[in-house]
Amino acid sequence: MDKILVVDNVSREYPGRLAVSSASFHVVQGSIHGFLGPNGAGKSTTMRMIAGLLPVTQGEITLFGEKMRPDHFALKNKVGLLPENPPLYLDMTVRDYLSYVASIHKVEKVKERTDFVIEQLSLKDVTHRLVGNLSKGFRQRVGLAQAIIYDAPFLILDEPTNGLDPQSVVELREFIKKLSKEKTILFSSHILSEVEQLCDHITIIHQGKIRASGNLHEIHQKFRQGLVLKIGLSVGEQLPDLSKFGKYQSTHHSGGHEEHFHVVFEDDKDCRKDLSRFLVSEGKGLLTIQVESPELEDIFLRMTEKQS
Repeated sequence: MDKILVVDNVSREYPGRLAVSSASFHVVQGSIHGFLGPNGAGKSTTMRMIAGLLPVTQGEITLFGEKMRPDHFALKNKVGLLPENPPLYLDMTVRDYLSYVASIHKVEKVKERTDFVIEQLSLKDVTHRLVGNLSKGFRQRVGLAQAIIYDAPFLILDEPTNGLDPQSVVELREFIKKLSKEKTILFSSHILSEVEQLCDHITIIHQGKIRASGNLHEIHQKFRQGLVLKIGLSVGEQLPDLSKFGKYQSTHHSGGHEEHFHVVFEDDKDCRKDLSRFLVSEGKGLLTIQVESPELEDIFLRMTEKQS
């Protein structure tokens, strides 16, 4: 797949502090790429460099094959940015503000495009209210609206669901999924379950350095320690000795109409087929058997804690 964004050995230094150190990763076309890191990890600085708001101290950032620079305005216009604190004009109405953003980005049909994003982000009821009088959740929606109103092909979304109620979070996730059919998205969130639901690739940054980057499934596989299985048997049944399949540990709890067993083998070899046959031959009522991957939270904590 085409690499829309390439961050190549990029560093950013402030007086007395190296915020980002030799960072390298790429984002492929059409992906929702999760960008993760604890507070102070260099995440926001990296996203600002990608958006062309900050110059790099060393290294190079290329977007759509062109080198990003703070003075490359045509390239910056291909980036829609929702920073953690959206750049809102609090004394303008929602419609006036969005129309203004569209006009400075030279959108041809300002009214039609403004109407479209207002409809898409459920802002109809607040179009004539001052941005400064909106709730935090509505301000976040307006912030996302200004990022997409000029139809940039690459979006950087920093904590886009921050401050939204649960229903709005679900709606916004679906909207981001729909956006990804036409755009490439760099997505940052502290809610790791949200990243797992939305993203197909991730990059983890900690203390200014990239700790992991790649396909989410491959990263799950890399950090899986042995084969982990979830086995469900009929109520009242016990798991027989599985040592013929290798060394393992198991835990058990009852789950209503099913007995749940969490089994961890030292070997990573997938033995589900033979194991299923064995359980059936032992007269067990096998209901489910599936591979479990480590939670993204476990991977994130492992990558950041061990480097602290």
